[in-house]
Amino acid sequence: MTAAVRRAADALADDGFKVTEAVPPDYEQAIELWCTILIADLRAMKPVLDQLMGSGGRQFLGYVSEYLPPSDLVGWATAHTARHGLARRWSLWYQQYPVLLSPVWSQPAFPLDFDIASLDGAIATLELMRPVLPANLLGTPAAVVPAGMADGLPVGVQVMGGKYTELRCLAVAEAIEQRLGPLTPIDPVTG
Repeated sequence: MTAAVRRAADALADDGFKVTEAVPPDYEQAIELWCTILIADLRAMKPVLDQLMGSGGRQFLGYVSEYLPPSDLVGWATAHTARHGLARRWSLWYQQYPVLLSPVWSQPAFPLDFDIASLDGAIATLELMRPVLPANLLGTPAAVVPAGMADGLPVGVQVMGGKYTELRCLAVAEAIEQRLGPLTPIDPVTG
């Protein structure tokens, strides 16, 4: 994953973009808040989700509900208040760093049904998803573009930006894609 992000960053630097290593403020808090808000939403929407999700989705949500601590109304409201403060801090950070380039997942793709085979698999999947959670929490744009291969599978990088910067994110993703060129697709018969 790191190699793909560095490859994309190098492509951007070669194309004239200023590339700096930096971490947005309170990154871990973003993940914690997403979990707090998500679990409250999942529990409230469970009857609807049970009707819409397939058996694998229901299995995954069951594991997530078992793993994540329950959130009461006070916890949920407190998380939303903290979310607004975090959004403000990230907005200020994006003024200095217009986009954030990161992996999409923290590890290469997992085997089929790994996420629903056990509680440990579901927890590991939540950990893999960490890089995409801040954009989901903050409602900011993100684009994903292929940037390499790992274990024979394509690896993407994510370009995130502040509120209302969809076109910037897409332009940066396009610059990466044009600079790196197309990846060899997976052979659907043997891959």
